[in-house]
Order: sequence, then C-alpha cells, then structure tokens
Amino acid sequence: MIPAVVQANVGPPSSGGQVVAEPVGMVGVDIRSETLIIDLRPLATNGLALVEAVYHLHNPGPEKKLDLLFASGSANIAGFQVWLGDRPIACAPARDTKTPASWHAPAQTPGLRGASGLPYLQHRPRDVTPMAFTVVVPPGRHDLKVRYAAEASINRRGHPTVYRQFAYVLAPARAWSSFGGLDVTLHLPENWEVACTPALIREADTLKGSFADLPADAIVLTAQAPEPWVYWPLSYASLAFLGVVGLGGIVMCLRGGRAAGRRIVSPTTAFSGQRNRHAWPTSLGLGLAWGLAALGAGLLAVFGPDWLLPSGQASHYGYGQALAMLAVILLSILALPVGFVIAQLTAVVVSRRAAPSHAEPLSGPSG
Repeated sequence: MIPAVVQANVGPPSSGGQVVAEPVGMVGVDIRSETLIIDLRPLATNGLALVEAVYHLHNPGPEKKLDLLFASGSANIAGFQVWLGDRPIACAPARDTKTPASWHAPAQTPGLRGASGLPYLQHRPRDVTPMAFTVVVPPGRHDLKVRYAAEASINRRGHPTVYRQFAYVLAPARAWSSFGGLDVTLHLPENWEVACTPALIREADTLKGSFADLPADAIVLTAQAPEPWVYWPLSYASLAFLGVVGLGGIVMCLRGGRAAGRRIVSPTTAFSGQRNRHAWPTSLGLGLAWGLAALGAGLLAVFGPDWLLPSGQASHYGYGQALAMLAVILLSILALPVGFVIAQLTAVVVSRRAAPSHAEPLSGPSG
C-alpha cells in the first residue's frame, strides 16, 4: 500500500482520459434523432465507460456512401464495433489522419456541490486514434449503431475519493446535414455524486435528458464515489486514539518505572536476576512497547480510514499522507529512548526514596 500512496503524490493532479466525440462525415443523409447511452458503472472498479450511440438515419434519395471518422475513446480500439441495421461494418484505425478541430475537448468539467470547474485533459493529453469506416446507406430509414469503450479521466484533487471526469463532444453534429434531436441516458455507479452540463434529470442512479436540438458543444460531467458514513467518525476516532496512546505511554512508563524502583529496594521471588537488581531491562521494554503502540496507532490513523473507501477510489494528492507516515515512524522511534528515560529516572527516584537511610547508595537503576 505504501508504494501506491507515494506514486499518487507525484505528478499532475489528473491523468488518463481520451476524447470521445460524435463522428465527422454525416452528410447527405438526415439524422432524424440520436439515442446516446453512456454506462459509467464500470468506473466503480476502475474499468472503462461503455458508449453506445444509435443514429436514426433517413436517406431521402439514392443510396449514399458515408466515409465516417469516429474518436476511438480509448487505447482498446479492438472493442470498437459498428452496425448498419443488423449488418456489421468493418472499421480500422486511421492513425495518419489529422484530428478534426471539432473534436477539441472542453476546457473543464463542472465542480461538485457548487465548487468551481475542474480542468479537463490538460495534463499530458493523449493523441486521439480515429476509427474510420465506410457505410453505404440505402434509401429510406436505417439505424447506424456504434459501440465502444471510453476512458474517463482521474482527478486526484477529490477527497476522500478521486473525481472521475468524462466528456462527450457533440460539436461535430453542427456540420451534419441535419440533426433532429438527442436522447441521452447515463448510468452511474450506485450512489455516486455527479455534476453534469447540460442538466439532466436524475432517477436513482440514471441521468436522462431529451433535446430537440443540439444542447451544447459537449456533455461534460464530474462524478465521485461516496465515502461510507463511518469514514469520518473513524478518521477522528483514530486520531484521538493516537493521542491516547501518546499520553498513555507516558503514564505507562511512569508507573512501570515506579514498580521497577520498588522492586529493586524490596526484591520479590516473582522476579529474578537482572530485573531484581537493575531497572534498565524494564525501562527498555516499556520504551519499546510505547514505540510499537505509537507506530500501530499512527498507521491506523494514516491508513485506516482508507480501508473503508471503495477499492481504487481513495485520493491523496500532495505529500500530506506521505509526510504523516514519516512523522509517525519518527515519533515511534523517538518514543523508545524517551520512554526508557522516563521509566529509568522514575525508578531511580523511587528506589532512592524507598531505600533505608542507613543503606548503601543504590546503583541498580542506573546500572
């Protein structure tokens, strides 16, 4: 777990994501409407979003040949599929094709809970791999369906879970011969928060919207996995427990040192050898116990709450967690000599006070 935390603390705040956009080349036929379904549920397990777009075409004249160019959406171009009606259409990556200007990604996605927008695809943007195919559209009405996987961006400025950013660029539709409307359905992971532009109606974990015309240049959204209700209570309780261990360690060393000092003056049969004659074995053990307890409590405070978050969704941008982990290690190491000194000095004071006035000076605790 520690290497993952360190990796998350370096580099830009966001990573991943590719342009997802409407096709270029829809000319000569009417697009009566489009049905767009974006399934974001795989994001809950760090998978790829699934996009399915159905274009309801009407060709009023003779058959038309359309040379179309789609944005692949992810490096997994093998999953890109196209059908005209029930007939599969062959497609291939057009790696040497210049990216159309209308595929320009939006500058930001909306912020959650009224926060300001988040920069989108501005850190190490990836090249778009266009997918090209040719489809011959006979006269009349036909459905062109495209299905593929698309990569959402991860923004680590979210807390305690990362933001997931996604945009579907609609701008190329402005150059189509016609556009009769758009029906959008977005499926979200269970209970995830989301902010979306243009505004869609939320029903449970589904967003829906119907538009008679192109509503915007892009559908942009920011989503975030929720933290369980026990996350914040555990965060505060683990910090309080760390404080208790710190103060309790002092009390433990004082009481242990006092007992060791009394044992030196009045040895018992329950202890023998070094522990009856010297205090340092007990003092060393107390310091070690305090250090280990501080280490365990500190690691629980730093990492424990993350165990409650959905797998792969925890966010720690910056060096706060790494520095906290370093501080815990240093404090636990420091607790050993400090605890030893507290216990040893206490034993010396107690043994000298408890010793008979005619007895020879005791060297046990300091020896």
